[in-house]
This record gives sequence, structure tokens and C-alpha cells, in this order.
Amino acid sequence: MQPVIYRRRRNAITRGEREWRVEDDALVAVASTGAEKRFAWSDIKAVRLCAQPARFRRWRYVFELQPRRGGKVVIDNASYLSVGRYEERSDMYGPFVRAAIDKLSVTKPDMRVLIGETPKRYFFLLLASLVVLCAAAYVLVAVRTPIDGLPYAMLIKLALVLLMLPVLWRILGAMPRGVAITDIPERVLPPSA
Repeated sequence: MQPVIYRRRRNAITRGEREWRVEDDALVAVASTGAEKRFAWSDIKAVRLCAQPARFRRWRYVFELQPRRGGKVVIDNASYLSVGRYEERSDMYGPFVRAAIDKLSVTKPDMRVLIGETPKRYFFLLLASLVVLCAAAYVLVAVRTPIDGLPYAMLIKLALVLLMLPVLWRILGAMPRGVAITDIPERVLPPSA
């Protein structure tokens, strides 16, 4: 089988593009210098997929692998061009990730893939949004405002608090979930061309 290849430049510090290859036995990373590093499919203990927009990359998707030894491998669909400029490489990234998931599903059919935020980041996002929501509700109730003289002031304040709930709902939607490696939803991969 011909390996599926994906290339990208990570940032300004990297000299050139790094090549990632999905081979039968491993994920292979080839640096611009030619140095090669192999991550055997059997050594991958965790996988995370998500849409994770970033500054200058609103269309960014991330594929994270955690090998048994070493640090986390993070691959996204953005290739650095210059300061504040990135090239979207979803046309190569999507087939690459699908091929890697196929190899993992053969090697580790019982593996679960984390979809969404990391549990730690999700906890802090949820905590921060709850604190902001409670503080805003408290300020609306405790602090005297110009609308307090209106007959429906409490209903107006309640409506303002309810208008803040979509932010909390969006954060609840980013809750990390584990799914079977064969049931990965399309929303965590870039749209097919």
C-alpha cells in the first residue's frame, strides 16, 4: 500500500515542512533535515480529534496522538506561511487523518477517541463561564440601575441573564466525549472538498 502523506510547516522557527506518513506499521514523521521518527500504531495510547479555531486560523482542526513514551504529537491542518498568514491544507489533512484512524482501528479496535476539549481545559472553561454568569446576575440584582424604576425591571434583568446562557450552552457543547474509533463524527474533521 502507498503511504498517505501530509506536509506542513509548524511555525516561523521551523526551517521547512515536516512530512507525516501513514504506513502499515507506524506513523512516520520526517523533519526537513531528513531525520525520521516512527510512532508504532501499537504504541499509541490516546487520540484526540477536534475543531479548534485559533487566531488567523478560524478553520483549524487538530489531531493529537499520545504515544506510550514521549510527548504528545499534535498535527493540524494549518501550514505557516509568514507572520499572521497560514495556508489551510484540509484537502491533504482529511485523508491523512482518516488513513491514520483506519490503521489505528485495525491495530486497536477497542480504542476510544476523545472528541472536543481536553478535560482540564473544559473544566476551567466551565468554571470561568459559571463565575462570569453568576457575577453578572449578582450585579444585575444588587447594583442599582436606571431600569430599576420601570415596572418590569425584574423581568428585564431576568431576560438579560437569560441572554447570557448561550455562552454557557456553547461551552457545554464542547464537553469532551469518548467515542469508539469506528464512530468518529464528521464534525471533528474538515469538510470534504
